[in-house]
Amino acid sequence: MTVAPDKTLYSFPSSDDAMAPEWPGTPIGAKNTITRQKGRTPIHDKVVDEKAGLFKRLLASSFEHIAGSKAPTYSHDVVIHGMRVRAITNSEHLIGYWRDNWFSPSEWADRTGIKLAETPDILVIALGRVPTEAEAAYYSRQNDTVIFFNTSYYGQLKSWVLGAVGRKLAVDYGIHSIHGAVVTKDGKGVLYIAPTGTGKSTSTYGLMEFPNTRFHSDDWVYVRYAYPTSAGARISPARVLEGGREVARGYQCYRWLEEHPRSADTVIGRGLDDAELTCAAKDIDVDHPEAYAYTSEKVFYLRSNLVESFPQAAFDMVRSRLENAPDVSAEFLAEHKATIGKVFAHLKGKKPFDAMHDDELRTTIGRFFAFDNTRAMFDIATVFPKERVFMNPMEPARIHATFLIKRNFDEDLVVERMGIDAFMARLMVGRTPSGAKEIVYNSYRAVDDKSERSWLDTIEAKGVDKMWDTYQKAEDKPVTLHEEMEMFRMLFRSAKAYDLNTVLEKDKAITSRMDAVSRTMRIIVAALDNESDDFRYTIADYSKLLGPER
Repeated sequence: MTVAPDKTLYSFPSSDDAMAPEWPGTPIGAKNTITRQKGRTPIHDKVVDEKAGLFKRLLASSFEHIAGSKAPTYSHDVVIHGMRVRAITNSEHLIGYWRDNWFSPSEWADRTGIKLAETPDILVIALGRVPTEAEAAYYSRQNDTVIFFNTSYYGQLKSWVLGAVGRKLAVDYGIHSIHGAVVTKDGKGVLYIAPTGTGKSTSTYGLMEFPNTRFHSDDWVYVRYAYPTSAGARISPARVLEGGREVARGYQCYRWLEEHPRSADTVIGRGLDDAELTCAAKDIDVDHPEAYAYTSEKVFYLRSNLVESFPQAAFDMVRSRLENAPDVSAEFLAEHKATIGKVFAHLKGKKPFDAMHDDELRTTIGRFFAFDNTRAMFDIATVFPKERVFMNPMEPARIHATFLIKRNFDEDLVVERMGIDAFMARLMVGRTPSGAKEIVYNSYRAVDDKSERSWLDTIEAKGVDKMWDTYQKAEDKPVTLHEEMEMFRMLFRSAKAYDLNTVLEKDKAITSRMDAVSRTMRIIVAALDNESDDFRYTIADYSKLLGPER
């Protein structure tokens, strides 16, 4: 008995247990768990605090179920960019991924030298087999708590937790949580921000093919905006005090400092090593902010379809615990014969694939990319030497260039330097390849995104080219949106911004996806070294930028 999509190219084993949120799939890798819910839950409520009594009811339902259940309940604390987050769950799959994904408090202390208080900053409760609740996800900003019922899909849990941590970091510390990826080249950080399916992970791993690169982060990055001080330090402001009274906090500090450049008021913040710093506002160079990226994941949760573009990833994938790896049909294998064949050529005869017969190897390869949302816990340090990976989550990477990636075949544009109007409008609209809109390409922000979207639609209607100007003049902008856009304004001030359109397949000289990826990486490297404001190339002339093959 299987659950199949419209085209019978792949399917998932099902469970006869109607209450089971997870069950074993056909073996592949170290373990393969099928989750009943493979995306966002039907109920997803991020405004629990606006509904009187709801949070209290959800919490009571959670702990009543725990108290009355005979099944084991697991609890484990992790650290996400300095925030202690406690998860309580009865899902073996979720607790396993949770422990793999993040640093424990002791691991965090070992890597960074920083010890945390015992009280958690964020609480996460994720319970399955709760008959009185639907498949649902809830978030309370007031209580810094995430509650999930009857779903074991780790992707949504992780994203909502990151959103909850991000809200706290933005408001209290001015630290920006971005759905993006970072790689450094010759010490210069490249930040990719993109909707799903446009090449963010592909670009991350693709750049690692170049010398003098280091892998930083794959899916989520924390950015601190820091200013040079007259003492030669770098300060990331968190609070501004005027005569002992707080006048700005978190993300509010940036605008305040720009408006009071010669103030003697006290700025309290952090250095790049997280040590507390204090100085007068007049001693800060507000005209030259810098952006520094930090990673928090110990092991990366990513799509296993990475093997399509980078077959070498399969060596770690086949040792990983997988989520929702499907079974594939003969039709799928035939339809994707060329892609499977190219990956097959890289793997055949090499351990552990040398123990597989040819048909088994081809089927295994197909299972890695048949379903777009098959995921793995991927230890990047097994792919690249440790010296080429940021192993310390408090080691900063200076961001020199930001790439907003899209895949729009209706445009001939390949790459273009962006001004602030285009940069901010693009993030506000957040158009994805499917035509949907995701504000700042992050559908899991812990905010009332429906209200934000409705408000943004009103200013978009006045013209995309006018959006940033209209936004700045508006007095009724949602507070949560202002938090986000104020920090993206700082990102633009701190690093060059580019529009990157991953459509090189339109060039008839391109012979394969791997070839397209390789050329796109060379474009990124060229842009990283560029200082011109009128840097722009299309399908017709991008080859001039690349020069002869080396």
